[in-house]
Amino acid sequence: MIPRIRFNEFNGDWVLIKLDSLLEFKNGINASKEQYGTGVKFINVLDILNNDYLTNDRIIGRVDVAPEIIEKNKVSYGDILFQRSSETREDIGSACVYLDKEHSATFGGFVIRGKKIGDYNPVFFNKLLKTDLSRNEMKSKSGGSTRYNIGQDILSSIELPFPSIDEQSKIATFLTSIDGKLNHLKKKKTLLEKYKKGMMQKIFTQEVRFRDEDKEFEKWIEIKLNKISKIYDGTHMTPTYV
Repeated sequence: MIPRIRFNEFNGDWVLIKLDSLLEFKNGINASKEQYGTGVKFINVLDILNNDYLTNDRIIGRVDVAPEIIEKNKVSYGDILFQRSSETREDIGSACVYLDKEHSATFGGFVIRGKKIGDYNPVFFNKLLKTDLSRNEMKSKSGGSTRYNIGQDILSSIELPFPSIDEQSKIATFLTSIDGKLNHLKKKKTLLEKYKKGMMQKIFTQEVRFRDEDKEFEKWIEIKLNKISKIYDGTHMTPTYV
């Protein structure tokens, strides 16, 4: 397989690789409700769905389990987390990479951990798993009618195209730089929205006003809504009190 768009320095074929050559799969922890809220960071389905990638500080939940269980279910840098069960086919098999080199975590029963056993760039792999190619594979092989599931055996059998490690790293760096620019624009948008909201409050309370040069401010007047619009209460005519 050769992609249509490519960096000039690369020309080798992309090779189809089964996921079980790169990952060792395991289902997560099922603890009692009393064990949640304290302990080690605990990855659940929402963490996978709400993040492009995971680090320890992005994980919301905690679980208090024995050290040997933590060790058996440890999530480390480069591991991939998959959503095992979903009410919709769209979300089944959704994946998120763990990119924290300093802190490990653990994971829940509705999640499958893919422990890194092969050679791949974790950022590239994470992006690949979010493409239509990968998502369609996951959805087409999932089972269920009212609730959809995907198991370790199905994940193991899925094949995806991989370039050389050098090309993976080049692609990962390129896409990460785009993510950085997008995040900058999102922060700028948030600040502008906050500024707009504040200005609207000041304008409509007349704390801030606009006027033409050498002219006085015009007075605002109160107008009943029924003077400028027709208002209906369901299928009824305009109430008299509006």
